[in-house]
Amino acid sequence: MSLHDLLAKPYYAWRRFIPSRVLYHPDFFRVCDFLSKDKAVIAEEANRRLRHILVHALEHVPYYRRTVKLSSAEAAQEPLQEVLAAFPYLSKEDVMSQQRDFLDSRLDPDKLMYATSGGSSGQGIGLWRTKRLADIEKAFFTHEWGKLGFSFDKARILRIGADARRLAHEEPARVVGNRLMLSPYHIHEQHKAAIRDAINRFRPEFVHGYPSSVTALAELLQAGELDVQVKAVLLASEPGTPAQLASIRRLFRAPVSLNYGLSERTNLAFLTVDESGTSDYQFQPLYGYNENRMDGDRPEIVGTSLWNDVMPLIRYRTNDYGLIGADGRCAMIDGRGHEFLVDRSGKRIPGLSIVIDEVTWDFVRLYQVRQQRAGEITLAVVPRHGSLNDEQRAFVLDAQQRRWGGFFDISLQEEQDIPLAPNGKRKLVVNSLNA
Repeated sequence: MSLHDLLAKPYYAWRRFIPSRVLYHPDFFRVCDFLSKDKAVIAEEANRRLRHILVHALEHVPYYRRTVKLSSAEAAQEPLQEVLAAFPYLSKEDVMSQQRDFLDSRLDPDKLMYATSGGSSGQGIGLWRTKRLADIEKAFFTHEWGKLGFSFDKARILRIGADARRLAHEEPARVVGNRLMLSPYHIHEQHKAAIRDAINRFRPEFVHGYPSSVTALAELLQAGELDVQVKAVLLASEPGTPAQLASIRRLFRAPVSLNYGLSERTNLAFLTVDESGTSDYQFQPLYGYNENRMDGDRPEIVGTSLWNDVMPLIRYRTNDYGLIGADGRCAMIDGRGHEFLVDRSGKRIPGLSIVIDEVTWDFVRLYQVRQQRAGEITLAVVPRHGSLNDEQRAFVLDAQQRRWGGFFDISLQEEQDIPLAPNGKRKLVVNSLNA
């Protein structure tokens, strides 16, 4: 068990008794205060933050000092939109091929938090950040979800996500402080009674999870089987289809908030589904500067974090598509995909749950999970340098066997490249069972 796991249980058990001023960085409260202001004040602060980030990047970040033909002094004085336009668009590969060049040169990465994503497109990314940045991000969720009565440290939460996963032989749910952790791998008929009883005992006020996993729960249980009434369902990390949202609403009979955001933390948007219908996505202007870049006839979403002065990503191409209006509204976000896998007993497993360990990105550039037979999966990987050696192959396979061996037979296949899908993205999961 990792040190993080050892510390998590007492932290979540006691944090609801700890004053917020102790838990969070002062900038958490500063951002919350700004978010309570009117639109004009927020817009003014967003422009100030954008200029600060652009100047900061030209002063302290090697990549921008090398690629932008503008001095920090000019960036501080010239029209803001002209300054921003001087910065090149970024791709995920740009960042991952030269990570250190995007880090503030004055900082020691060994003293920062580092996190990687599995990458819903099959290509992960790693970012350094600080607790301050994590707390600032939490302020935006606190503001939005606080409208529904939610509190990270005070509310009773049913959590369904990668952090709740358990091995195949373990029980599906466990209580950690103010959260009931339900493994997305275990939402199947054989665990139905245990899951239902755990939820009814815990009596959550909110559900927080992946749309696919919460939908799986909604398909497993009937509304009358739950002796609880939650205040809202909070969805993140992947898109939710109208059918999924309707299914979730049928079970929980509560408003649903769906979040669009990225591990890169350049854009943030929310939409709400309630008795009045489904709203458009609303992008948060104080979180990131939102642009569209035309990719043929498709408007790609581009973002610049307004707060990340540790590893600023400026004009980052999300590889997601949606037309953002002047008011920050976006009717639909396209390009994000999700697939299921079928394990050896015929159960469906959420594809987003499959991640590779962060150190794997040192020698793997892309990966994709493929299935042609139930109970069998192939992990296709594109090495960064030539071919994987025996130790690297064993590391990847052993990690997946520990996590997935109870569900699948797993093989590893090296590829020179993983081609883009017709929508312009690389699929994380390719399931040929029904092809």
